[in-house]
Amino acid sequence: MLDHAEQAAELGNQAAEHAELIVIWGGNPVYTQIPNAHFFNEARYHGAKVVTIAPDYNPSAVHADLWVPVKVGSDAALGLSVANVILEEKLHDEAFLREQTDQPLLVRRDNGKFLRESDRVRGGRDDVFYVYDTAARRVREAPKRSLKLGRIAPALDGEYDATTLQGTVKVTPAFTLLREKVAAFSPEDTQPITGVPPVLVRTLARDIG
Repeated sequence: MLDHAEQAAELGNQAAEHAELIVIWGGNPVYTQIPNAHFFNEARYHGAKVVTIAPDYNPSAVHADLWVPVKVGSDAALGLSVANVILEEKLHDEAFLREQTDQPLLVRRDNGKFLRESDRVRGGRDDVFYVYDTAARRVREAPKRSLKLGRIAPALDGEYDATTLQGTVKVTPAFTLLREKVAAFSPEDTQPITGVPPVLVRTLARDIG
């Protein structure tokens, strides 16, 4: 079993060998993690791009390919703005979102909560969720035994009707709500908050995407 130092070294080795992009957000490892900082430089030597997001031009930013000077305390707005660009420019991996995340799970429009079996069946479970299967064109139970979707094709967008114990309610995939949330955080909208120019936000988002 590896101790923490050995685990850090192993992760660093993997990053140095395989990383395409390393984002240092709110940290300064060249100053605070001197034993591990060389991994970032080695990864950069092997072709990785290193980005530092920090209010100050710190020692880690000096050795990065890109420095994003964000105002103190505005990191959340920057993150939402990056997400805005990724979704607007369709840089996200929809197949990954459908299979590996909760983004296809249906959310009730009336109360903002996930649609559960307990909403639809008396004595139903609270840990059984639903997706809208575009292949079968109906609301169906999300897979539980495996992340593999098989023949299910969960929707990421749209609004649908679901029958509940209280009647029919409108439901929508969580991804739709995420898209609606980040729509208000374009790079132009967040610049007064973060101080980061829109062109820099888009560069960062495209690198991540």
